[in-house]
Amino acid sequence: MTASERYVSMLCEKSFLPFWSYSSPLGKKGKELCDVLVMCGDYILIISVKDITISNHSDISVQYERWYKRAISASFDQLYGAERFLTTVEEIVLSDRKTTVKLPPKNKRKIYRLAIAFGGDKNFPIEQGCSEYGFIHVFDEESTFTVINELDTFPDFINYLIAKEKFAKNKRISVYKEVDFLALYLKTAFEFDLEGTPDSIVLDKGLWDEYVKSNEHSKWKNDIKVSFIWDEIVTRLFEIHVNNQITSSKRNELDTATRLIALESRNNRITLGKAMNDAITNRKVRSRIIKLKTETNHAYVYLKIDSKNWEYKEKELELRCLIARELSSSTPVIIGIAIGVDSNNNLIFDFAYFDIPELNKQAIDRIKTAKNELGLFKNSQSNSV
Repeated sequence: MTASERYVSMLCEKSFLPFWSYSSPLGKKGKELCDVLVMCGDYILIISVKDITISNHSDISVQYERWYKRAISASFDQLYGAERFLTTVEEIVLSDRKTTVKLPPKNKRKIYRLAIAFGGDKNFPIEQGCSEYGFIHVFDEESTFTVINELDTFPDFINYLIAKEKFAKNKRISVYKEVDFLALYLKTAFEFDLEGTPDSIVLDKGLWDEYVKSNEHSKWKNDIKVSFIWDEIVTRLFEIHVNNQITSSKRNELDTATRLIALESRNNRITLGKAMNDAITNRKVRSRIIKLKTETNHAYVYLKIDSKNWEYKEKELELRCLIARELSSSTPVIIGIAIGVDSNNNLIFDFAYFDIPELNKQAIDRIKTAKNELGLFKNSQSNSV
């Protein structure tokens, strides 16, 4: 793996977690399929990375032509080839040549293609690849870092690709840098009141530089600070998973729960972060049910861990999750998150995961006992945020 490939792989793992990001998976005849493959749900993102030095030719047009052929055209060939291979298999083999990862069902797969070209001159034009074989997004080095860091959750990143493809369909797009395209998206979501349907769009140079200096961008950067608590929860749960600190059955629950938590968009994380931060800092709050107003099939239960419930924290979290399931009749999935500090003042986490389509009599009896005898959530209702 080259330095540029390793760099892109690390960016993807940071934003999308190693759960979903695979470096150098194998394709036909055991050869490298692509540089990075990201999979989440039914979505597949195929990434090709090329780091090509500009030739020493005196003619800049020749320099560009040679660089484009090796850096971008070669990526197009690899991406379309990787996609053809994926249509023939149900799983992929990872770079260790042993581990396999199941692909989404063929009839449900949504495939996106990303060519990342390093080594070019800053004045080289970067054109998006749009052909009968499918749209290819093309990023340079600066754009790769900026886009993945600005859209650092999987839903946000994939929604950008979806919106961009829809916007660019049947149009010729001239854009100086991908980051200028990103600035347009963040400011407008590609929604315009245009007369007719233009077949050609030219974007001004410097849109991104203008956007990062704006009050809008400053406000956004300030707004997202509260969401970082949610990022920390995702990271801690993933570390528990990797460090094998749990039983195999609970590891499967953690895997599912962590994926759900990590799939919250940045806007959702802001909302959840505010609710979680309020619960943590409010001394009067011991536990809270948190559910987004958007249409989701899951809710969260926060529990504060301290000396009062240290010995039975797991049981209390489980019971509170069951009560939350009763209070949230249309929400079958409940994820419990307990946070506290140990005797050495280290931050600790515990979790619980339940997927209960219907509450049976035994569960209902346990809920009544927990409410009436233990006083858990006795007068509470499910709060949407």
